[in-house]
Amino acid sequence: MTHTPADTPAAVPRPPLWRVALFAGLAFGLLASLPYVRGVPPLIGTVVATVLFLLLTLLVIREAARFPPRPLADVGGLAACLGLWTAAGGWGDVLPHLRPVLAAAGGVLFLGACIFFGRLLSLIVRERNMLLPVAIVAGLADIFTVFFGPTGKALQHAPGLVAKLSVGIPAMGSATGARGGAGLSHIATAGLGDFVFLTFFLVGVWRFGLRSKATFWAIFALTLAGMAAVLLVPKLPAAPLLPFIVTGFLVANAGAFHLSRAEKVNVLIAVVFFIAMMAVAAVAMRRV
Repeated sequence: MTHTPADTPAAVPRPPLWRVALFAGLAFGLLASLPYVRGVPPLIGTVVATVLFLLLTLLVIREAARFPPRPLADVGGLAACLGLWTAAGGWGDVLPHLRPVLAAAGGVLFLGACIFFGRLLSLIVRERNMLLPVAIVAGLADIFTVFFGPTGKALQHAPGLVAKLSVGIPAMGSATGARGGAGLSHIATAGLGDFVFLTFFLVGVWRFGLRSKATFWAIFALTLAGMAAVLLVPKLPAAPLLPFIVTGFLVANAGAFHLSRAEKVNVLIAVVFFIAMMAVAAVAMRRV
C-alpha cells in the first residue's frame, strides 16, 4: 500500500516542556490534597474529584503526546519513572502518616511510566489507517480481560495487585480521621492499559494530523460518563474504561480513515477471529 499525504506524519509544533510539568504538578497537588479536604458531601466530593482527576490526567497525556517519540529518551524516562514509583511505594509502607503524599507522587510517576510506554508502543504505527484496527481490537480486548480474563480474576483474587498497577482517586477527607494518613482510601482507580492506550491514541492524533481537540473532548466526555456510571450506580460492577476511550477516539475521527475494500475485509476477518478466540478463552477461564 502506498502512503497518501494523510498517512504522512504531520509536523507538530513542539509544546513548551513547562506545560507537561505544570499539569503533572497540578495532578500531584490534586491527589495529595483530596484526602485532607473536610466537610464536602460524599456525592459532590466524588463528582468533583473524578472530573478533576480525569481532566488533569488527559491534559498531562495530551501535552506529552505532542512531543515526537524518541526511543532512547522514552526508554530512559520509562526506567526513571518506574524506579521512582517503586521507591515511593516502599516509603509509603514505611511512613504511613505520609502515605497520601507518597501515593500521589507514586500515582504521577506511574502515569509517567505509562506515558513513556505508550509513546514507545506508538512506534508500531506507520500509517493512519493502522489506528482503526488497533482501536477496535484494544477495546474488545479490554472488555474480555475485565469480564472474563486475567484482570477480572485479579480483581477477585488479588485486588491489591490491581490497585498497585493503577492510579487511585483519593476519597475526600480519608486522611483526616483518627488514623491520619494511614487511613487513605480511594473511590476509584484507572489502570495501566487505560493510560498506555490514551497516550498511544493521542500520539497518533498528533502524528497523523487527526482532530486533536475533538478527540480530547470526546474521550473526556465518554470516559467521564463510564466512570460516573460505575461510581454513582451502586449495583453496577467495575467497568473497563478503554472501550469508552476507543469510542471517543473513533467518534471524533469518523471519516478520517480511508480503507480499501481489501483492507476492510482484512480488518473484519481479524476482528471476527479475535472475537472467536476471546470466546474460547472466556469458556476456558470459567472452567479454571
